[in-house]
Amino acid sequence: MEENGVIEPLPDEEFEREVTSDYDPSDVETTFGSLTSSVTGHVWEYGRRYHAFRYGRYPLPNDDEEYKRESLRHAMLKELLGGKLYLAPIGDNPQKIIDLGTGFGEWAMEMGELFTSAKVTGVDLSPIQPLWVPSNVEFIVDDIEDEWVHDKDYDFAHFRFVNTVLKNNEQVLHNILHTRNLKPGGWVEIQDIYPRISSDDNTLPDDYPPAKFYSLLQGVLKDQYGFDLKVLESLPDSLQRLGYINVQRKVFHMPLGEWPKDRHLRMLGGCFQEVFLDFVAAMAARPLVEAGFDKADIEELVIGVKNAVGNRRIHAYVPIHFIWAQKPLA
Repeated sequence: MEENGVIEPLPDEEFEREVTSDYDPSDVETTFGSLTSSVTGHVWEYGRRYHAFRYGRYPLPNDDEEYKRESLRHAMLKELLGGKLYLAPIGDNPQKIIDLGTGFGEWAMEMGELFTSAKVTGVDLSPIQPLWVPSNVEFIVDDIEDEWVHDKDYDFAHFRFVNTVLKNNEQVLHNILHTRNLKPGGWVEIQDIYPRISSDDNTLPDDYPPAKFYSLLQGVLKDQYGFDLKVLESLPDSLQRLGYINVQRKVFHMPLGEWPKDRHLRMLGGCFQEVFLDFVAAMAARPLVEAGFDKADIEELVIGVKNAVGNRRIHAYVPIHFIWAQKPLA
């Protein structure tokens, strides 16, 4: 893809890095061990806050702005699913649930309230979840791509907006299936965006800035972090090859902007517009800077995206994939 303007690396000394912690490890003691200062800190840079544990592993911030984005995204997906939190047929009485890449923990806490007899565990690189949670919910600071040292025999393993930022999806899914992390008959579900913007009525311009942003970001995240934003396309085949059964996929077309005539779709499109713009801003704050893009070019890209998604004459949408599969009974 053709970038905007000239790329000029920015000097590292332009940004100061500050490590802080606002998490109290004395309040968090679980079967997985207590959190220590080595994993409870935060790093402030580029005007945002990031995780300190496995510094640089994940490109998005974990500050209040990101909380607002994730909270709105959580509400958007619930609205999309008619109030549901998942699509996999996990039954009425799952006893052990794990939320991988739990973020701020809203999904895990709501699952704990829905299944009061279940133990729900959320795992994330950042210690950003509330300290006061349902009694059957706990949060662990860990890298889900590591060898798991915590519990096993889960009825349900859940990923949401995580798989596109994993370096090795097949290895993680293999571990869930073959190292007793998932019970026989248990389910795994993946929810994520496929970064391809489309239109059904030819209103999408060839130079549509959000499409250019996604194209640019794919290269940046691949080169800088080893991520594959298009991994969803191959995940159903990967799940079958690994040994999962009953692999299913459902794709929703999420409007980008408030262009639909249908009131419900227009509301969803407005939510996604805000989520998308905040995502663009977060990616512009660090990954694009570290990739060497000039500040002026980044600002031009962000402004172009904002203007484009506000144009109701462009009927753009982005696919959101829900993929679920089962571990064989024997």
